[in-house]
Parts: sequence; structure tokens; C-alpha cells
Amino acid sequence: MPVRLSLHVRRDAVRQARRFVADAVAGHPYDSYEVALLASELTTNAIRAAEAMHPSCPEDIRPISVELTVTDRYAHLAVSDPGTEPLPAQQHGGLLAERGRGLAIVDQHAAARWVTCTDHGKTVHALITAPGVILTAAELALLREAS
Repeated sequence: MPVRLSLHVRRDAVRQARRFVADAVAGHPYDSYEVALLASELTTNAIRAAEAMHPSCPEDIRPISVELTVTDRYAHLAVSDPGTEPLPAQQHGGLLAERGRGLAIVDQHAAARWVTCTDHGKTVHALITAPGVILTAAELALLREAS
């Protein structure tokens, strides 16, 4: 059963997303820090996309959402924003770079990452597997199709 958090584009949104997913995986065999890290990176990108899409709109009409489904095999994190632009390019500025490392961090920790788009925005999905679990190509394809 997925749990969902709607956020407004504010400074504390990333902190709220981190706490939300860490609480949601409590009691499951996932590293809450790792799941929170991925939520932080994806939420930061969602905030930037929302701000770019509607820079002059009040924050309460630029919502983003964080959804998490936790099973015994994987945790499926989905972060949605109203932006229609493609994901930012990964930059290779090294460890001291201030921007551009988020998706690389997600890719290092997630078993898979993909994007779904609608007329109203996009959702970035990340799958984190439970310790010792390797998802098959068929399982990944089904999860992508279902999103």
C-alpha cells in the first residue's frame, strides 16, 4: 500500500520528504538513511523543476508529491512535480561540485530509475531493493509498466 506526502515548494520540503520516507521504512529491512538520501535528491530536483515552471506563483499552488510503496522485496519511491522539462543533466564536477550530482547518487543506490510524464508534469521513480534481493528484468518491466 503506497503512502503519499504532498509538499509545497518551501525550504523545509526536502527535510519533510526525508523524514516521511525514513518513517515509512521503519521496521522494514531498508537503510532509512539511504532511502531518505534518495528522497532528498529527487525532492530537490522536483522543487527546482516546480520553481522553473512557475517562478512567480505562490508556493502553495506549486505542489510536489512523494510516494513510497514498501514491500518485502523493494521500496518504490516516486517523486512528482509539475515540470515538463527533462531531468537535469548529470554533471561530473567531482565531489566538491555544488550541483549536478543528485541523479548520480540516486543511480548508485537504486536498483533502477525511470521517468514517467503526463500533460501535467513528470514523476521520477527509484527502486531500492531489500538486502539480498535482486529484481529480475521481468519484475522491473512490470513495475515500470504499472507506474
